[in-house]
Amino acid sequence: MYENELFPLEAVPSRVRLAILREFKGLRPTVQEVSRICDRSWLAVPGIGRTALASIRHATGDQYPSSANRSAGRMSDAELLTRLDLLQEELRSLNEVLNATLAPASKKVFRSGRIRRTPSIAHGHQGPGAAL
Repeated sequence: MYENELFPLEAVPSRVRLAILREFKGLRPTVQEVSRICDRSWLAVPGIGRTALASIRHATGDQYPSSANRSAGRMSDAELLTRLDLLQEELRSLNEVLNATLAPASKKVFRSGRIRRTPSIAHGHQGPGAAL
């Protein structure tokens, strides 16, 4: 399948076909246009789940899924900037997930159900009667 060929809409289920057409504002996209959209962006489109995404990738022949397999030397400046934006977005998302995962680890849950923050300095606790 060539990049400039029209995407074979008949190769995907009707629900996926409608989602693709909505994404491209009613215009039939080329294989290259569909391939350039990263998996994460496709999964954010209403009507596109993992099974639908698999049917899209199968229909495109998985030529360039999310441009990840393309050599940077063969990409245009616009493609490189788009790839950079997507990678930065993914990095921010991973950072948020990591922060959300690590934040609860700094809390200690007691049997009473109360949550206490563990001290950040191991031996720096001073009680109410401690001298300074």
